[in-house]
Amino acid sequence: MSDIQELIEDIFSAGLTGAALRIVIILVMAFVAQWIGGRAIRRSVLAVASRAPKRRAGQLRGADDDELATTLMEDRQGQRAHALGSLAKNALTITIWVIAVMMILSTLGVNIAPLIASGAVISAVLGFGAQTYIADYLNGISMIFEDQMGIGDTVELGGIVLGEVEETALRYTRIRDFMGVVWYIRNGQIQSVANQSQGWTYSLIEIPVPYDEDLTKVQQVVDAVGKDMGEDPQYNGVLLGAPYYSNVTELTATSVVVRVNTKIVPNGNQWYAGRVIRQRMKEGLDAAGIRIPYDAIQVRTFQAGVQEVPPKPPGDSSRSTPQATGEQRNAGDNPGAARP
Repeated sequence: MSDIQELIEDIFSAGLTGAALRIVIILVMAFVAQWIGGRAIRRSVLAVASRAPKRRAGQLRGADDDELATTLMEDRQGQRAHALGSLAKNALTITIWVIAVMMILSTLGVNIAPLIASGAVISAVLGFGAQTYIADYLNGISMIFEDQMGIGDTVELGGIVLGEVEETALRYTRIRDFMGVVWYIRNGQIQSVANQSQGWTYSLIEIPVPYDEDLTKVQQVVDAVGKDMGEDPQYNGVLLGAPYYSNVTELTATSVVVRVNTKIVPNGNQWYAGRVIRQRMKEGLDAAGIRIPYDAIQVRTFQAGVQEVPPKPPGDSSRSTPQATGEQRNAGDNPGAARP
């Protein structure tokens, strides 16, 4: 051990060649420290994520809102650990290389004491010229520590993009939208975060039914289909409750629009849940003889110059009179014509 220490001291006390060797050693040490630190952070993140409670959504059906929010937020330990791990890796990288650069400057004979003493002035100048970068870093740190989003969350960032979080860095957040496009959003630009992966959410489906349909029957059909879906094990990872009839939401020119509410597991399930609920409700309404109306335009044509005779009510024989033919109308118009 003493031999190794003496070798290192000899290298650091040498001339120009020794300075080059010292710089190489500093760089190697920086890379090794970064690798070891990154590996330790990854292992810590995996350990925390593996200890996070895993509950199937089917086990939470029927729970009230407070219990759902508390339980599902506990399950977010994995996402939060990955986000904090990403932040720690960025901070570790910056720290290691700042120290390495300072050591290299000291090795080259640069007096770093004045640089450290004038750090406040340099920070002020850099802060004035790089305000956006500072805002990005500060906003990124606050978002991660406040658990506003985590890796794997479905978020909408200030109306800019809606998608899944793939990376939470200090300066930017990487989002992949549902068309597969990757977005890099500067953290300083993010004014609001709409997180669809925390706790639970609703899927709201609106279905038009005919005006002359009995709404009580519609409610019975919707609730029956919803009960079947709630008991179906294939939706255990999607539904937190059975879809149910809510009420009438709109009256259009051709239909009465009713709403079906469903409490679901968030994080991208909104669209899948909406599709399967619409399909099952359509099948149930068809089986019950309730047809979903469609918008249509009635077109009536008539010959120009001929007065259109309005249709007679069906079964009204008292108003039915024989229509005069064209010859009879002509004969009635001519006083000299022979009468039949």
